[in-house]
Amino acid sequence: MVGPAEVSARPQRLLGLAFLATLFSAFGQTFFVGLFTDAWRTEFTLSHAGMGSLYSGATLLSGLVIVQVGRGIDRMPLPRYTTGAVLAFALGCALLALAPGPALLFVGIFLIRQCGQGLMGHIAMTTIARSFHQARGRALAVSQLGFPAGEALFPILVVAGLEDWGWRALWWIAAGALLLLLPLLRRLGEGASETAAQEDVQARQASRRDVLRDGRFYAVLPVVLTTPFVITGLFFHQAALAEDRGWPMSLLATAFVVFATLQVLGGLAMGWWIDRVGARQLLRFYLLPMAAGCLVASQFSSQAAAIFYMGAMGLSAGAGGSLGGALWAEMYGTRHLGAIRSMQHALMVVSTAASPVLFGALLDDGVAASRLALGCGLYAAVIGPLCGGAARREPRSQEGPA
Repeated sequence: MVGPAEVSARPQRLLGLAFLATLFSAFGQTFFVGLFTDAWRTEFTLSHAGMGSLYSGATLLSGLVIVQVGRGIDRMPLPRYTTGAVLAFALGCALLALAPGPALLFVGIFLIRQCGQGLMGHIAMTTIARSFHQARGRALAVSQLGFPAGEALFPILVVAGLEDWGWRALWWIAAGALLLLLPLLRRLGEGASETAAQEDVQARQASRRDVLRDGRFYAVLPVVLTTPFVITGLFFHQAALAEDRGWPMSLLATAFVVFATLQVLGGLAMGWWIDRVGARQLLRFYLLPMAAGCLVASQFSSQAAAIFYMGAMGLSAGAGGSLGGALWAEMYGTRHLGAIRSMQHALMVVSTAASPVLFGALLDDGVAASRLALGCGLYAAVIGPLCGGAARREPRSQEGPA
């Protein structure tokens, strides 16, 4: 096992690993997979509902499985764990390229969601949170820049490639790219500590069992899950909100540039503040931009309101990415961080699967999309100050097995 002192000697390597892991996690993210759904529906004669059910089922299954798979990063050397995740990821891409029908399509989607949406980001955030202490916030902010980079780069390549080569060839290319990436990721991960950063050795190291018995965890969860729940629900039904407010879809498409830009800036700013005052102190406030954006969208229909709404959502999304990476390390230590983060990730998957269904049912019942935005804004404004303060309470001094 490599000692914690060696971690601090390799910060650039670990930041490089985290950035590449978040960048190539794109192959399993919804924005990337969604580019292929029309081709799959045509190829396999699936309805919109059938395709959606298959995708949601695979995503929910991946969220359940990661509770167990994610804890392996606490027990295995990082290069070995990364190898398993990347090989499974590449296998999922290959199965999609080969899929003769919906059954193998389901297996392929499960693997890319488990490894892309799940494990690649899990590897990045857990490694950085565990290996940095004084500069943890800034390191997390830099490492998660791979997410918006992938969102900007890969859709352009896919749209061009679909016309020239077809969807199966693109999934073969994705599998090959991951296999080529693997040796570099292994090299960058050499020397990473399997336990905790040097500064955290004396800190309390809570197990997952300890966390489940800690009331602070249940108080903080609604705050942490608000961003993925609200953004997924409102963005999934963005056409309904645009129609309600009289915004052309082209305006929202342009506003996504504002969202992405402020997501990056929000993550970097939050990383800087985390290093100054700590994630536990900031949890109460990070939802305020989202609250303001939703409230503006619910009350105003100008183009400026649309831009403000998307920018404010981006600020909270970026801030939440940096905050979520640091919060659990500050509250519970880093020894069992993989087990704790994987549990939170599973709950996040459930929340993002639930919000489109819930919001859709409310829209079908006649609730205006602007009223949904109003409700989300009020909830975000209240839940942070109400529950976020629980993170500031001191932990109980107990340890247990993960």
